[in-house]
Amino acid sequence: MPKIGVVIILAILFSTTVLGLNNRSAVSLSGLDSASCTVPDPCRTFDVAISKTNDGGEVIVLSSAGYGPFTVTKSVSIISPPAYHAALAPTSGDAITVNVDNAVVVLRGLTLNGSLGGNNGITFTGQMVASSNTKLYVENCVITGFSGAGVNFARNGTLFISELIARGNAVSAVFVDGSPGLPTYGSIDHALLEANGYGMVVDSATVAIRDSVAAANGFTGFYARAFASGTTANLSADNCQATHNHDGFYSGAGSGDAKLTVSNSVSSLNAGGITADTNGIVRASNNTVSENAYGILQKGTGAFESRGNNTVRGNFYETYGTITTFGPM
Repeated sequence: MPKIGVVIILAILFSTTVLGLNNRSAVSLSGLDSASCTVPDPCRTFDVAISKTNDGGEVIVLSSAGYGPFTVTKSVSIISPPAYHAALAPTSGDAITVNVDNAVVVLRGLTLNGSLGGNNGITFTGQMVASSNTKLYVENCVITGFSGAGVNFARNGTLFISELIARGNAVSAVFVDGSPGLPTYGSIDHALLEANGYGMVVDSATVAIRDSVAAANGFTGFYARAFASGTTANLSADNCQATHNHDGFYSGAGSGDAKLTVSNSVSSLNAGGITADTNGIVRASNNTVSENAYGILQKGTGAFESRGNNTVRGNFYETYGTITTFGPM
């Protein structure tokens, strides 16, 4: 081979080694963080693999193992195939931290365990900036036992969740909050929110959740709160079930404006079925509310609007407060 060809090949190899940037990186139980993090030469932890991955690339799991907490600072997909158990069990702090603007981040097939001292499972926080526009996808993940939230989405951006199990998290399963005047959105499909403090909490954000269950949460299953003055919480719940919580569906009791739309859903065996509290509005259509202490409630300055097609039956108190009925448009 001509010498110039050898020089070019060596230069390419040297460049790859120094930069260590792959379109597809990999982690494995037998991997080494001194490796190149390619599929044939995997690394041991997600943090190192991400650092050796191009913006917009992916990191894939090649074997079952614990891979340690990590931070995302670029567009990247972290993917564990169904055949493998990719676990993160931090002894302090958060399991996954997302801290990046204008990025697309995918987290798929991960198991997060906070029982050893972890604070939040997945957290997206930082400076509120109008240019953030980060999209975070959480798919087929299990998040359990954190002292904070399972998913803590606390800045402006867009959150997409599908096929989530979040249980035993002390504060909440999913918390979505932004900043007044800056867009924060969420779309949640097929989530099991079990035995947390709260199930779903929305403060300054607009969130739609469907085909999901909130069960045995200590406080509220699905909550449009708007905690701070000047904020607006907008939560739409369709085909959801709230059971064995303190409250099933709840809007208001914060200092901001809370809006909750509940449709085609079931609230049963809670203390409160569906509630509109101070600064809150509920619009309810085609729901079944049964076996609660209170069925549908209006409290304080809250407004409860019922389409008139809800089944409210078998509660200790069927209704409480002023319920306004509206018809089809």
